[in-house]
Amino acid sequence: MKNIRYILMTVLAAFCMTSCEWFELDNTEQHNATVSGKILDAATGETVQTEINNGGSIRFVELGWTDKDGNPVESFQSWTVKNNGTYRNNLVWAGDYRMETIEANYYPHTQEFKLEKGDNVVDFTVTPYLRFLNHSIKYDAATKKIVATATVQVTDPSKTNKLNEIRLCCYTDCFVGYAYNNCKDDAGAVKKNVSMDANGKATVTLEIDTQASSNATEFKYERTHYVRLAGLATGGGVNTSSRYNFTPTYSLRLDGSEPVLYDRW
Repeated sequence: MKNIRYILMTVLAAFCMTSCEWFELDNTEQHNATVSGKILDAATGETVQTEINNGGSIRFVELGWTDKDGNPVESFQSWTVKNNGTYRNNLVWAGDYRMETIEANYYPHTQEFKLEKGDNVVDFTVTPYLRFLNHSIKYDAATKKIVATATVQVTDPSKTNKLNEIRLCCYTDCFVGYAYNNCKDDAGAVKKNVSMDANGKATVTLEIDTQASSNATEFKYERTHYVRLAGLATGGGVNTSSRYNFTPTYSLRLDGSEPVLYDRW
């Protein structure tokens, strides 16, 4: 019995000696900053609308780090931008950063900025491939169609010289876009290879037939629908990842009421 007791005490003592480090206080500094902001159109000051799925992202590179030999080392994170062109990250460090675009729906952009401890607001000003100069979306009770009209413009016709398509998208929730669109098979809801004037502008009218069998998934039940316009502009070596530009999102009911701008992001 004494031998067993001795063995147990020896094991316990060894455990306590080797495990003290397990219970040491972790004094590593926690994230000490937050950052939020907008992706803004350089010409209009409006946010550059995007989509969560296939909308591209922005990469943030943390600057100022070096390896043991003093060579610069860059670490980065990729952040997704919300549909309405805003972003937020509540877990970052104060320091110097560089923003880079990753297959976004605007011309490549790089910008350095500094984050202080606490809350930070940093906006980025960019040039989208395409912008909607004006647009309207409404429900026509007489024809039972959702009708949209829009004037669009490619921002640099010398680079984005092809207006591939303009599309009216409709979905059952606010993430409506090119990727989430229950009416993509409605021929009236899309114009392809759209002709532009010398300034890169074009005006289109699009319709979604709520009675069409191809749209049955969206209109089978009475509910709120979410709509927005999407446009794709490309050129030689420009927007090769085919990122769409968008209008804001609207909620719409088929009861004659006006569409409502969706802003609960």
